[in-house]
Amino acid sequence: MIYICDFFKRHKEAISNQIELLAINSNSEVIAATRFMGQKSFQKDDRKDKIYIYPPAIYNLLLPLKIINSCKEPVHYFEEEASSYKRFLFNSTKTPLYISMYRRPTSEYIEHIKKYKYLEKIFVELDYHRDILVNGGISKDKVMVAHTPAKIASCNSTKEFSPSEITLAFASWNNSEPSALEDRGMIYLLDLLKKTPGARLEIALRDNKINGFNEIARKLDVIDRVSLNNIANENELLEMFKKSDFVAFCAQKRVVKDVPNSLLDGLMLSKPVIITDILDFSRVVTKNNIGITIETGSIPTKLVVSKASYKEMSANAFRYSKLHTPDNYLRILESYK
Repeated sequence: MIYICDFFKRHKEAISNQIELLAINSNSEVIAATRFMGQKSFQKDDRKDKIYIYPPAIYNLLLPLKIINSCKEPVHYFEEEASSYKRFLFNSTKTPLYISMYRRPTSEYIEHIKKYKYLEKIFVELDYHRDILVNGGISKDKVMVAHTPAKIASCNSTKEFSPSEITLAFASWNNSEPSALEDRGMIYLLDLLKKTPGARLEIALRDNKINGFNEIARKLDVIDRVSLNNIANENELLEMFKKSDFVAFCAQKRVVKDVPNSLLDGLMLSKPVIITDILDFSRVVTKNNIGITIETGSIPTKLVVSKASYKEMSANAFRYSKLHTPDNYLRILESYK
């Protein structure tokens, strides 16, 4: 198996962690391009682990040669956007193809999928996305739900919940996007702090573009209840989640994947989530009572959660988290090779 992804950043991108998990498990190669976040191509440590990251132009030239020389070895392509070039390449080389997609499929994307001639399976994150594909004319036999694996092991929370001192964690920071503070719900969370005396916000930073955020926090007079954490490793992220009560992602626009990995990591620690209904994962949250779903665009109100309600959501989160273990993810994908 060869794993291909156009958007790959080792140790920084959740999808990249997922691809690396699969590659290590099957002793396979990963092929990707340097497209964002200051990537460097062809690094020694990457090559040692059979991860080959090229500049985009070289990537597009080498990819056909790599596939042709692989003697029709299957390819697992993590497709973020419809690529007519990749479709032509896989069709013309008669490559057995597996696709993982992690956004809600549009009608245009479904038509794109139908044109893959040697498609074996499509893996999606949600039952809802599977239903969209099947209702759009993709064979039911080809579509499989593979629950996104979390890097954190599943366990019960040991933190005592206090309704008057609620701590929220936000680990989906990305200020490289236009209007990121608004679109990713960071301003919403600051407004929520303003309405909820005693609440705190722990943030895992991804970049250093924090001036605009701090200015808004100061204007709302909540900056003393916000901690900006430069997370250096997984253990530091784990500690941030552990001291929190909820993991929040209150996106106001569809600019992100529908199953945010930060929420999954929180659920693995039995932390309920706070999510807006613009993200399709909110359906799962509501169905399983593993957190609080907020109407997108609504005005924040005081966050009121009883101990009994929190205890129930936390227990549900622990049970639900079993679906998102790496072992479960590998079992599903390995069974369809």
